[in-house]
Amino acid sequence: MLVRLMLLPIRQPTISPLRSTPRLAAAITNAATTTTFTQSRSIVHQSKEDKAQQIQDRNKEKKKKLREELKMKALDEPINHPLHMSIAEALNTIRSFEVGKPVDKSNISCNIYVRQEQGATPINCMLEVPHPVNVRTKPLVFTTQQQVIDDLSPHMNPEHIGGKDLVNKFLSQELSPSDFTHGFATSEFESQLKPLGRILGPLGLIPTKKKGTVIDDASEILNVLRAFRIRQRDGTISFVAGNCTFSDQQVMENLKAISDAIHAQIDPKAVKKTKLGYCYIRSANSPGLVIDF
Repeated sequence: MLVRLMLLPIRQPTISPLRSTPRLAAAITNAATTTTFTQSRSIVHQSKEDKAQQIQDRNKEKKKKLREELKMKALDEPINHPLHMSIAEALNTIRSFEVGKPVDKSNISCNIYVRQEQGATPINCMLEVPHPVNVRTKPLVFTTQQQVIDDLSPHMNPEHIGGKDLVNKFLSQELSPSDFTHGFATSEFESQLKPLGRILGPLGLIPTKKKGTVIDDASEILNVLRAFRIRQRDGTISFVAGNCTFSDQQVMENLKAISDAIHAQIDPKAVKKTKLGYCYIRSANSPGLVIDF
């Protein structure tokens, strides 16, 4: 007997579409509302935090400005400093600390703290003091002019006068820029100093016409070296006013000339303000004493 197998077609299950019921619609609406509300709360919370941070930053800035103003006002009255005294008293005190020391090697120096707003021009000037102070200088002169070389050689180290050979000594690190105090060049050699920009530039030793250090006259270079230079560095002006061989009158006359030159550099109408702080006068062995400057 033959058994016939009948292959019946397999029915595919049918998926009925999701029917929207009032309860399901309400759940979806509630979920969307909750998400929107949560996001809104997060945005509001973040906005409040930002405002609070802005207020806090403004308060910090106000306090900082107030502290700076108080510091600037305090500098107007050096007489309130515990070590304040007249210049004559200060010099007498300094000399008492140098008893038994070589007087010609006991320099009397000053440090002035400078308060400046950001962007103000640093104080930088040159002058002739009534009583010259022997401060050692180590200049560089870049030149190919033989007459300038001959005129300067008796007054400075001839090895520090030259052209490309002198440039190469810095490039090969045979010479260090920190060993020098001045940089000069004659006009024909100024354009050949570009390779030394990063070496001499940070110490202000690159000669430029703007600074008046591109000079073709040897005697003028020597006059600049003899001149007294005032330069602000890192918020401080430091200079030597004399030594213990100077009389009080000589030191005071030097201080007067230097004070006039520095104050002439400060423009009271400038947008970026500059103010001088305490002036400390001292020797190698004495404490720093505050004087009126």
